[in-house]
Amino acid sequence: MNINDLFFHMEQSEVAIVELHFDGDIAPDHQVSLRTLSKSLGHLQSALDRAYLDIRHGNLWKYAKMHHDYYKDVELLVQPPREGGYIIDFFSKKDVTKKVVERVSNALNNAVKEAQQSGLENAETISKSVETRRAQIASQKILPRDYQQLLENPDAAVNRRYGDRAIVREIDQMLAIIRSHHSGDSSLEISLTADRTEVFGFNRAKANDFHRVITRKKLGDPVIYRVKVTEMDLQYLSAKMKNSFNNSVSTLRFASKEDFQEVFPYFQNEREMVFLGAPYIEYGAFDPNCGDVYFIQVY
Repeated sequence: MNINDLFFHMEQSEVAIVELHFDGDIAPDHQVSLRTLSKSLGHLQSALDRAYLDIRHGNLWKYAKMHHDYYKDVELLVQPPREGGYIIDFFSKKDVTKKVVERVSNALNNAVKEAQQSGLENAETISKSVETRRAQIASQKILPRDYQQLLENPDAAVNRRYGDRAIVREIDQMLAIIRSHHSGDSSLEISLTADRTEVFGFNRAKANDFHRVITRKKLGDPVIYRVKVTEMDLQYLSAKMKNSFNNSVSTLRFASKEDFQEVFPYFQNEREMVFLGAPYIEYGAFDPNCGDVYFIQVY
């Protein structure tokens, strides 16, 4: 049964439907490559899984995992491909899957609107932001907060649910194929149907605008962290730290080798470290439990 027959036999509101429509140079003779399809479907399923976990738990955190018991709730059946470029549909009759598709649609809709309204920004580099935070602390223009306060009252810059970021990051990775110059003049249209249908079309320019918006990064206000550093990696200027307050594990990033070396003795001697760190905010979202943090200074 193709998607047209499906709509003939049942009301649209009874099913959740996802449709991908590849067109242009990426779909010669109404076909797409295995690489194109496998990358697209993998990230599509991941976006749906992220949405499901967000709904199931009421929120999403960085290392949340799908369990096999959950798979049945995010199972959409593949329909035969159709011509008109290359069109492939997936559907489910489950109410929970409809909610998942609607969650993805809402997150994607917000990001697309922001991409349409947003121009190029002269973003401050992270290393410069770290220096700015140090100067603000030294001049007492900004006062560090305790980590527990961050948990109870997140940074004002974190104005978006972490789930939104996780969902649209997967969609952004789908669009990498459209952004690539190897794909020529190509487009991808994503149609999501729950109680209503939302259609999102991307050519290279729109895919680039989308990418620019959802990968935007900034540093939050400084927070007092008390941690044990468990791993350090000089090549990537990063470390793993275990928070003494709740035993959560997150990544500590460094803006310079000098910062890295300042922390190394705490790792080497297995000593607890109290330091000021800035939450690393991506697409307006930060997981206060496990989100990455930039090192500012030992406290």
